[in-house]
Amino acid sequence: MPFRLATLALALAAAGSAVAQSDPTTVDAQKIEGVGDLEVSARGSAEIQHGEITVFGEFLRYNREFGELEAQGGVRLQSGVDRFFGPSLQYNTLDDTGVLESPGFLLQRERPARGSAERMEMLGRNTYRLINARFTTCQPGQDDWFLEAEQLDLDYNSYEGKASHPRLRFFDQTLLTFPYAGFPLENRRRSGLLTPYYSQTSTRGLEFGIPYYWNIAPERDATLTPVFMARRGFQLKSHFRYLERPYTGELRYEYLLDDPVFGGPRTGLSWQHTQNFRPGLVGQVDYNKVSDDRYFVDLATQVKQVSVGNLPQDAYITKTGALGSGAFSAQARLQRFQTLQDPLAPIVPPYHRLPQLNAAATYNDIGGIFDSVLPGEFVRFTHPVLVEGSRASFAPTLAAPHVSPGWYATPRVGLKYAGYQLDRQAEGAPQRPTYSIPWFSFDSGLAFERSSLWSGQSMTQTLEPRLFYVLVPYHNQDQIPLFDTALADFNYPQLFTENRFIGGDRFGDANQLTLAATTRFLQNDGQERFRATLGQRYYFRDERVGLSPAVPLRTAHESDLLASIGGRARAYTYDVTTQYNPHETRLERYGVAVRYAPEVARVFNASYRYQRDLLRQIDLSGQWPVGAGWYAVGRYNYSFLDRRLLEGLAGAEYNAGCWVFRFVVQRVQAAASVATTALIFQIEFSGVGQIGTAEAVQLLRRDVPGYSVLNRTDPALAPPTARSRLPFEQVF
Repeated sequence: MPFRLATLALALAAAGSAVAQSDPTTVDAQKIEGVGDLEVSARGSAEIQHGEITVFGEFLRYNREFGELEAQGGVRLQSGVDRFFGPSLQYNTLDDTGVLESPGFLLQRERPARGSAERMEMLGRNTYRLINARFTTCQPGQDDWFLEAEQLDLDYNSYEGKASHPRLRFFDQTLLTFPYAGFPLENRRRSGLLTPYYSQTSTRGLEFGIPYYWNIAPERDATLTPVFMARRGFQLKSHFRYLERPYTGELRYEYLLDDPVFGGPRTGLSWQHTQNFRPGLVGQVDYNKVSDDRYFVDLATQVKQVSVGNLPQDAYITKTGALGSGAFSAQARLQRFQTLQDPLAPIVPPYHRLPQLNAAATYNDIGGIFDSVLPGEFVRFTHPVLVEGSRASFAPTLAAPHVSPGWYATPRVGLKYAGYQLDRQAEGAPQRPTYSIPWFSFDSGLAFERSSLWSGQSMTQTLEPRLFYVLVPYHNQDQIPLFDTALADFNYPQLFTENRFIGGDRFGDANQLTLAATTRFLQNDGQERFRATLGQRYYFRDERVGLSPAVPLRTAHESDLLASIGGRARAYTYDVTTQYNPHETRLERYGVAVRYAPEVARVFNASYRYQRDLLRQIDLSGQWPVGAGWYAVGRYNYSFLDRRLLEGLAGAEYNAGCWVFRFVVQRVQAAASVATTALIFQIEFSGVGQIGTAEAVQLLRRDVPGYSVLNRTDPALAPPTARSRLPFEQVF
């Protein structure tokens, strides 16, 4: 059953809760008659309160001996903030049974709801039956949608609900109907059908699925979803989750029986598992595999999925603990990749690590002066066509940090050793190359503060100069292959590293000094109002170690200049970064990003990224009100260098308070020559369920940074147009 009636059932359960007969009973009316303390009758604005239950009516009769309560004329049954009303009520306080004729109800809970029925039967403690029931979360006077059922049974002892011939009516039109439905109460899990979903894409055509939820056990569940795709055929998707004290994980498996476009069956598998063997010993598995290279291109629409080139197949065990006065960690790992090739944009598959063994010991405050780290690694790299081999490395470091208010200084020395055993080497190349390189670095900085004013507001301004020196002797590494190594991206954090390479196959020679400075304006609450940073590296000798002999080496005596500014000004946040080449007097790359978000559900993002000869992209996105209840959403991500749209999204949302409508058109560049277009449609009925594309909200959150869901239950997180001044009027 795709609808949840937990809010309705919760209030009914509270209204009919049993009260011990020893609880005091109070009666108030214009006229009261009684026979001792056995039976009492009250007329004229009568009220009886018995424990947690209060009943109002023009006429009330209560028999204490038999527990019988009768009410006539404008009856109101109140329990807490929930109210039920009708012309007559028969109720027995001994066995919690009774009947309320033509009841209406008003629920003042987290999400206010209301409704009515022809009759409500109380069948016992926390057990109710409603005949010809109607339910909605719309405000009084706004009857846009109702959930109707010929008979609705609510059993709060087993937390289970049953409905006979339920139907969802939207503007007097039936959208969904079922002969029978079972559903959980109070958000309790229960096996059964979930909301059907619908989508339309250019690669799959019309797609329709009906998920079935299987509540296997409190710590395990599964969702099975038969899917029909007009262009691809029938597919079965499964999602199994488990959560135990020593382990947790989830397994996804998809099977497409026969894809007429592809020409055969297709499968996808994803398994993530974490195992806590004991304190300090953890294992993890991340295994992913698909049947063919075009699986994500044909059967997915999000860039995060279709742009995947290498699927990890990874498993490792990590051990941590104490080692004398220090700490240690060790890890054993097996890592492979499935490479998905695009014929128009082929990539070189990465090396597999079969196995990778790491260990490290850390000792701090040695003699009150030194910190030391002793890491070691052994890796066996395999590849179908390239040079293979093993690498053993050891990289101990010793530092003597000195930290005081306003300044710090950290001299550090280390050694990088690596030894190889290689296969498939070229004729005459060494089979067992090694290198052993000592190095030294010195990191220091100052921090100055002063009181300042910014637009009349008192702030603290800082000035933080920093100096970082590195000395590494030259060692020829041209005969060593590149298993996992590349040149690090030149950015601000990289200015303060000892090695210009990432990976273990190269350690660059260096005699260089980095000078940088940052200034900040901080508000009294610590928030950063403005930040400006400038940094540059100075070289005292030419570079001699490169990725390969064919790669040009640096001969300049200073690096490009890095600068950035950022901060927040009222509803604006901004960030600008640039890399300037002083030798060519040109910008090598820069990025500009601005966000304007004056309130919830009103956001606009704009960014532009440029890198000479490699990247020129603009990215615009936003969510903005355009009329009463209407919001526009969109994204435009365009590459000027490739002259194509990478991802575009345009749509609208309508917030009616108790229901939300979403319609979006999305276009994604799934591969070099393949673009996918998707139509996303969803109607969400607040507190009940949704019809249409299941992942609509997740898609908008991913594509529009700062996107806000319109029908939030927390008023502080809802857009202004969705915030009610008061709860439902208390009309009886």
